[in-house]
Amino acid sequence: MTAQERYLIDHLLLELETTNSLFQQRLKDRHPTLTPYDLRLCTYLKSNLSTKEIATLLNITPDSVKKAKHRLRKKIKVNPSSSILSHLI
Repeated sequence: MTAQERYLIDHLLLELETTNSLFQQRLKDRHPTLTPYDLRLCTYLKSNLSTKEIATLLNITPDSVKKAKHRLRKKIKVNPSSSILSHLI
């Protein structure tokens, strides 16, 4: 990844987290056990990013994102057959 690509990704991440700070605060109020990583993942999911896109942003594998989503479902008590996104919104 070039320096310019990294800069663009960092800028995108900052924008997402800044514009969604109220969303993150409400989530934290409803689910106080969520970690900063969980809140960031929720923000990316709410922004409708794919698993591959989230993996790229977090510099992890898509399988790691899937596992993180599974753990998030357990923390916020979402049925495995339900969409996390519909619960978050």
